[in-house]
Amino acid sequence: MTDANAPLRVLHLTAGSDAGGVSRYLFDLCSAMHAQGHQVRIAGEKGAWHELFDGAPWPWIELPLKGNLPQLWKCVLSLRRMLRDEPVDIIHAHYRRSTLVARRLNPKPRPPILYTLHLPDISLAGPRRWLSDFGDFVHVPSEEAWQWLIENAGVPAERITLIPHGIDPRRFPITADADRAAARALLGLPAEARVAAFVGRLDVSKNEQWVLDVAAAAKQSLPDLQVLIAGAGPHEESMRLCIAERQLGDRVNLLGYRDPLAVYQAADALLVPSVREGFCYAAAEAMSTGIPVLRTRTGGTMAQIIEGVTGRSTPINREAFITAAIPFLSDREALRRMGHAAAAHVRANLRFDVQLERTLAMYRRLIRKEPSSAG
Repeated sequence: MTDANAPLRVLHLTAGSDAGGVSRYLFDLCSAMHAQGHQVRIAGEKGAWHELFDGAPWPWIELPLKGNLPQLWKCVLSLRRMLRDEPVDIIHAHYRRSTLVARRLNPKPRPPILYTLHLPDISLAGPRRWLSDFGDFVHVPSEEAWQWLIENAGVPAERITLIPHGIDPRRFPITADADRAAARALLGLPAEARVAAFVGRLDVSKNEQWVLDVAAAAKQSLPDLQVLIAGAGPHEESMRLCIAERQLGDRVNLLGYRDPLAVYQAADALLVPSVREGFCYAAAEAMSTGIPVLRTRTGGTMAQIIEGVTGRSTPINREAFITAAIPFLSDREALRRMGHAAAAHVRANLRFDVQLERTLAMYRRLIRKEPSSAG
């Protein structure tokens, strides 16, 4: 492709439309690219979040990219046939199995393979190391992932491009006093309560139990604390039972899966105790509405948290998180000050329109087979 303004043809290979940030990334990116006239396709299995993709104006190619070796070979054969008739300019893979499939497609001319490392600290033990193909080039959404690739996976820096994820601040506007009052009334919260929120999937990597630990530990020091937990997942029923057993029903509200905007509007702060994150969209969304974040030091922390300015971070340690949470939530004036700075930080550094512009530029550079000059 020689025309710098010609529409791009991109094939995404993913495990499936599963719950989580990968599906969010794919949907937002493909929607925006399609709206600009680019040709996008996604191949993978239909998962828990496939409703997000139903009715999308680009094709979803259902293939067993989570499968065993014979199933993956069927994916290779199917995609080879497709690419003979409908060539692409770049193949964008989102899991290591997807990259292994992409490597065996062999269309001529062969488009570059871009791999996005959504989660750092993936296992490289045993056969996983020699089965790990990080593509011709790698995209990472966080500095933590950049460092992990170089130090642990041995990927040269010139093959890596760092483009943080972004959100649309118009979707998550700064919360006015009237918005906060309305959101608290909607959620049945006292108007003057101190409100901490958790937004995310209730699953192993999220450490959502630590939020209950904060609620219990703060009973004496923060008697007005109300905790909102918005999300669904395999731990939902065990969380419900735990709230009852620990007698936290008067201060913990399990809301289920819902649009998080009202939750952010009602809250004074967001708690993110995850053991693993690729970036954490919820943190960026909450910051955009004007509330600070306390999060563990996982992927995305360096892009989001300026210590004491936009929020705070802790090691991935239960005691450290609980110990930091209580003074963090105690100082309302500091929360307001950090919230203002957080909203400004998102608008300056973590916008989706900037992410899109940089991603399109990356695609065109990689199609020309040019390495990254500055990451």
